[in-house]
Amino acid sequence: MVAATKISMADISRHKRYEAELSSNGLTRKNTVGQAVEHYLDRVGIRDNGLRWTAFSRGVKLDHKRTLDEITDAENEWTVMPEVSAGAR
Repeated sequence: MVAATKISMADISRHKRYEAELSSNGLTRKNTVGQAVEHYLDRVGIRDNGLRWTAFSRGVKLDHKRTLDEITDAENEWTVMPEVSAGAR
């Protein structure tokens, strides 16, 4: 497995896309998935509205604490969306 050199992120509707080259767009391999999600929200202008946002790659939820150094080329395309639960207010 080869470590990813860029991460592509998009919202669930695919309208707000952002591609980050690691080390040149404010993200490095030492950043976490959670930090990358926050970076994405900031760059595309999405307010978190107090919700926790998460990333999925190929249908699998990515661990927020995982470093970008651990992300492979096969996992470099993410869908970013808020976590919701039944009955949440």
